Amino acid sequence: MLLTAAVLLVAVSLMHSVLGGIKLINPICRRDDLPIILGSRRNTVLTLQFGWHFLSFFWIALAALLVMLHIRPDRFLAGFLMGGAGLFVASGLIALIAGRGRHLSWLFFFPIGGLLYAALAGVS
Repeated sequence: MLLTAAVLLVAVSLMHSVLGGIKLINPICRRDDLPIILGSRRNTVLTLQFGWHFLSFFWIALAALLVMLHIRPDRFLAGFLMGGAGLFVASGLIALIAGRGRHLSWLFFFPIGGLLYAALAGVS
């Protein structure tokens, strides 16, 4: 059951990113009346794209956790903390680099990743 759920999560993630990106996000980003946030049109587009694809990224991470729960339920908590730490640190890096520091989500993502990694020390 967990493996089937994981496969379905990956499938919906891919459809969400590809089809949603093509059919919804790209047309929105091409609009002439797109509001400017964080100082430029580029930052508006990046924010929309990042927010959209982050959900897919999250679903793939959740699928990986479901696989881990199926294979090694005794190591699930450690895997959850390590996976969560990696997810938030990677998200922070993407936000920091792509947004050139203007989108302040990285200020939250890095500490969350660090806290999850620190919590791992108490579990392992």
